[in-house]
Amino acid sequence: MLTLSKLVGKSDAKQALVYAEESMQLANEIELDTIINKAIINLARAYLQIGNYPKSLTIYQEIIKSKTAKSNDLLAAYNGIGIINYYQRDYKNAIKYYNKALQFSTTEKSEIEREKKLKESLLNNLGIIYEEMKEFDKSNFFYNEALKICKQLNDEENLVHVLTNQGRLFHKQGKNEMALQHYLEALAIREKNNDQSGVILSYDGLGEFYFELKNYPLAEKYLKDAINLGKQTGDLLTVRRASTNLYKLYQQQGNYQLAFEYLMLNKRVSDSLFNAEKSNKITQLEMQFEFDRKQKEKEASQREKELTYLLAGVGLVLSLIIVSLLFYLQRNKAKNSVLEQAHLKREKESLEKDIELKNKELTTNILHLIQKNELIDHISEKLLKMKSGMDQDVQPAMQKLVSDLQSNLRPEILKEFEFRFQQIHEDFYDVLNERFPNLSPSEKKLCAFLKLNMTTKEISAITHQNIKSIEIARTRLRKKLNLTGLDYNLVTFLSQLQRL
Repeated sequence: MLTLSKLVGKSDAKQALVYAEESMQLANEIELDTIINKAIINLARAYLQIGNYPKSLTIYQEIIKSKTAKSNDLLAAYNGIGIINYYQRDYKNAIKYYNKALQFSTTEKSEIEREKKLKESLLNNLGIIYEEMKEFDKSNFFYNEALKICKQLNDEENLVHVLTNQGRLFHKQGKNEMALQHYLEALAIREKNNDQSGVILSYDGLGEFYFELKNYPLAEKYLKDAINLGKQTGDLLTVRRASTNLYKLYQQQGNYQLAFEYLMLNKRVSDSLFNAEKSNKITQLEMQFEFDRKQKEKEASQREKELTYLLAGVGLVLSLIIVSLLFYLQRNKAKNSVLEQAHLKREKESLEKDIELKNKELTTNILHLIQKNELIDHISEKLLKMKSGMDQDVQPAMQKLVSDLQSNLRPEILKEFEFRFQQIHEDFYDVLNERFPNLSPSEKKLCAFLKLNMTTKEISAITHQNIKSIEIARTRLRKKLNLTGLDYNLVTFLSQLQRL
């Protein structure tokens, strides 16, 4: 069950969780600490893969507190907590936990190779973090250390990831020849191993690389290859990324017909991904509920046995009466608890689905309006430039065409956003004003964007502020919300904001 969970983890996270829970149940029946600890780590990894970070974090902390955990178990636990912090963009804590993980070292021969594989992943993760923090020398150091271990273990599966990451780093530094060499080496390994999902990633990376170098023919080739192979394998995330770059490529070339086609492909794929994500969240809640139900059943069963043993010394008749009564009460209590949880679960799912759908629709519609405005402006500018070189009798018709286009502009996007946001979260601003009356109007708008879990890039597109200004605004907002120095995610804080 442990092996099955690891094997299907990348392709089917939900099934991986099923195997992980089954392995955990069997491990507890065996009552062997080494097996139990491995099952616990595997279960935490499965929850991490489906995006249930709180549950994953809780399980990893159980390993850290365990007195029977070995060094590699602790290494894996600290690595997992580091990954959770990285996903939440808390780089400071991510680095802290990664460095703690690196301090562990095993002396058991059977565990040495596992330790090297774990540290290989750790070093690669540190390289990614320092790359995103623009500390390129440190990033390159950790990528090189990870490469050494990959080559030592002949671990091609992780080697291609490190090569791709270091290639991206070289590209950011302007070392394009070295970047291309790494990208092509990773692609060759993936093609040799018939790793289609990896080949798709390489095609997409090379397409973006050539696009940024304005080598449009090669960029077009690799991006189309990524989309075609992605459609065959169902890798919609890569199809979405590649179609975005192709849309931009054709737009820059002035080929608006093809630009429009790939923009529409991007929208269709985005809608499919949104529906899949919604389905995954529902499944996740169902699986979590089922897991909690089983745990409570086990706890109830254990309490039953303890009560039975405790009352066994009292007279046989009295014992039977008391045990029967307690059993009846316990069963009714468990039944009522299950019914109550089922009712609460249905209500929670209904509310969460409704709010999540409205949030997604609001974000998608606003971003779509911005893209539409930008496209209309761009096309209008092109037509006006063309107008001056046309015959006098054609110019009025051209001017009317531009006017018709301009009439479709939606200039009041921010006002429309606030109106629709208040319809969905009518109490949010009231609670915000009550808890933090000193916030400026722009800071309140930023709170609304963050409550919708919008990225800095998306906020920049709506407000027309540069990304650096928004990051500074986020830092000031943390200070005003009294979050400075606390290990608390800003988005999580705003999504859970309530009246005192």
